[in-house]
Amino acid sequence: MNYLIANTVIYDTENGVLLMQDAQHQDEAKTLTPTANRILALLLSAPGEVFKREEILDKVWESQGHTGSNSSLNQYISILRKTLSAWIEDDDIIVSVPRVGFYFNSAISVAPWVETPVEEPDTIPEALPGVTTHPDSVRSSLIPMAVNLILIAAILLVSTLAVKSYREVHVSPLYSKVYSQGKLGLCQLNSWQKLSPEMKKNALDILNLAAPEIKEKCLSEPAVVYFQVQKQVYLGREGRMFVATCSLEQGQNNLLYCDSTYKYNWRKP
Repeated sequence: MNYLIANTVIYDTENGVLLMQDAQHQDEAKTLTPTANRILALLLSAPGEVFKREEILDKVWESQGHTGSNSSLNQYISILRKTLSAWIEDDDIIVSVPRVGFYFNSAISVAPWVETPVEEPDTIPEALPGVTTHPDSVRSSLIPMAVNLILIAAILLVSTLAVKSYREVHVSPLYSKVYSQGKLGLCQLNSWQKLSPEMKKNALDILNLAAPEIKEKCLSEPAVVYFQVQKQVYLGREGRMFVATCSLEQGQNNLLYCDSTYKYNWRKP
């Protein structure tokens, strides 16, 4: 799949190559590492849609048999921002959603890119001796070609509008609403899921088992804990969970930093 980003940069997701649209030579291209390429391709699959950190780690690292981390993800996001900003004049190309994830700025145009083939000049074959070439027959032979070109252009236009329409539906950042899930020591517990009283109690048990260090921290200092647990984990089956413990500035409600934990295929013992 090829994209044209900001009407400036051509991006080939298959080989991770970035090239200016008006570049004269292929040696002006930049090639992303496989990991950076998978991240950018994922974000461009739905500009404006927030991809959670654990989802990116799963699709970029875990799916390839590697173990990812939030530190590695932050590093690759920084590399992508630096690479793209060298060609695109925008400070917010890849936007961070604190404690959630990242999304590609939907204000930057992204469209499928189809390379236009170089056309050979039209030539009319020389008439053979004794054979008369009629201009009408030449024109009639060009009509099917023109019709095909019009159909191709129409298909591309419809496809582009469909992709644009799909993306506009997904431009609202996800997980913007946080639900309070009570207290754990000095910590405020928050989740992006609305939990029943029974699930809240279950969530506390899961947090104590999956991340026992959180309870120790919450006994000594105030913090805000954000967590997301797949429903099958509550039912005793394997699933994914994400926990971020965010320290507070002393005497303030401002978050200083967050330590994130991601569990893949975790199951309550």
